[in-house]
Amino acid sequence: MIFARWMTVGVTVGLALLPVASAQVLVEKPEGGSAARLIGAGDEIAELKGLVGRNDADRWRVLWLHQHVSELVMAASLQVDATIAQIDNEIARANEVRGFLEDKRDRTVTRANLLGALIGGGVGATSAGLQLSSSLTKPAAAVGIGAGAVSAGLAVGGIHAQKGGTAVFNFNSNMLAEFFDRPMLPDSQYPEMVWAFLNQTPPTQAGAPTRREQLIETWVGLKRIDSLGSKEKIDHLSSRPGDGMRLTIDDYQDRVAMLEDVRARISFLKRDLGVLLASLPVVDTRQ
Repeated sequence: MIFARWMTVGVTVGLALLPVASAQVLVEKPEGGSAARLIGAGDEIAELKGLVGRNDADRWRVLWLHQHVSELVMAASLQVDATIAQIDNEIARANEVRGFLEDKRDRTVTRANLLGALIGGGVGATSAGLQLSSSLTKPAAAVGIGAGAVSAGLAVGGIHAQKGGTAVFNFNSNMLAEFFDRPMLPDSQYPEMVWAFLNQTPPTQAGAPTRREQLIETWVGLKRIDSLGSKEKIDHLSSRPGDGMRLTIDDYQDRVAMLEDVRARISFLKRDLGVLLASLPVVDTRQ
């Protein structure tokens, strides 16, 4: 009894530390029954609840059922943790590459702006000085036109540089690939239980799309992708190192945002597991 109570407390405390889901993810109500079916503990829980409180119940059978269900919950919780850890690693790496590209872009734009100001100001002053002499009016005008052209050219270069450079995502993870039926890396396949959770309709949202479909609808609505037919964009979001695809800053930004949405949605499963564990009847070992 003491062991089971401490296990319940430990898992519940761990679940309380989960990050809050992003605003893009629909809020779900806690649901322990769905989690029980996902981890294959429905029959054991039903039997356990039927035995608890009966005077003729086999005490050791009750204890075994309680312990077995607790172990199933713990194993499922660890699978969710492992999935979230893989997503977090991909997010961290994508943010590093994006930050590098953004720093490089910002330096280029800043230099173009400074050069434009220096050249425009310096040559403009020279043009103004030449105009002091009536015999140098034409050269002054030519210098002024040249200064304006150079400044405009640098400004155009700065605008073009705003898009930033590109880089191959050289990291062995593509956790968005399975969402779009793209080739997956070995470490990027969702555990069967987690994938089943994502392909379920939330029990409290009867008739609604599955969680996976809801996420895709969110991404389309926010223009992360135009549609499921956006092959080039989806290929970038689910690329593997061997594909050699060069991703832009926008690609990295969208990839991170979408992974954060998946992470938040999967976190609901841990909450449901906590609700399930807390709902188990207390076993009285004094009998």
